[in-house]
Amino acid sequence: MRNRATLNVTLLLMLLALPCAAQNTGYNKEAELDEKGNIFVSSDAGRLIWMADRRHCSESGFATDKQTVGCMVATSTDVFPPAPSLKLEIYLKGGEKRTIEPGAPILDWHFWEEGRAVAVHSGLNVRQGTYTLYESATARVIEKLAEPANEKTLPRWAKSQAQIQDEAVPMSVALTQERTYWIAKVLRQIEKIEPGMRRKDLVGIFTTEGGLSNRFQRTYVHVDCPYIKVNVRFKPASDEANALKEDPDDTIESVSQPFLQWSTMD
Repeated sequence: MRNRATLNVTLLLMLLALPCAAQNTGYNKEAELDEKGNIFVSSDAGRLIWMADRRHCSESGFATDKQTVGCMVATSTDVFPPAPSLKLEIYLKGGEKRTIEPGAPILDWHFWEEGRAVAVHSGLNVRQGTYTLYESATARVIEKLAEPANEKTLPRWAKSQAQIQDEAVPMSVALTQERTYWIAKVLRQIEKIEPGMRRKDLVGIFTTEGGLSNRFQRTYVHVDCPYIKVNVRFKPASDEANALKEDPDDTIESVSQPFLQWSTMD
């Protein structure tokens, strides 16, 4: 009797767990953003689509949980430059949506704590802004603070990813000297590229990235740092009418001075 009772209790617990398991399985699916800008999230009914096309969201981003999505709502598509956004929508993994309106233009925003919170920097300009931390599930204000005189004093949740990366860069006299030596090395490598050399001679020093280019002119980036670039002009080795076909034997006509620019992949 005791064994039968234990078995019955075990079966009952397993049956009760099935709906929860099914529900959790749906919520484990990652949110998606299709080519039209539509947002797909998990809900009780399965996959829920939010018709937030690219004209609706001026900027979108995923939390690290891959199930929570943020959409900075565009004010108008008929004005250029576009007016700053005043509204941030949070699409939750349970199929619900929350709207955050800080009362001033949104300067920057990012998720915090794997999407459980979202930090918003708002104001008329970056020197007169307000930092607010909201709970994603309710849009409730958790913490709020005014723009400090020194951004280094900001709590970690209020700092942008760029600020965190900048502060993480190790600094010392020795490291500064090493970086200076490395830059000098890169400049000497670039100086060796001269008119008359071939396209294939760039391999190992430079690589390519996205952006406007053709066979006759292309921007190259240094293999060790995508922010160091040069513009190179070429004379085709053959089939001059074909502007798309790049030949390793195309002749280098000119090389620009190296310059710094953000990568097109950022």
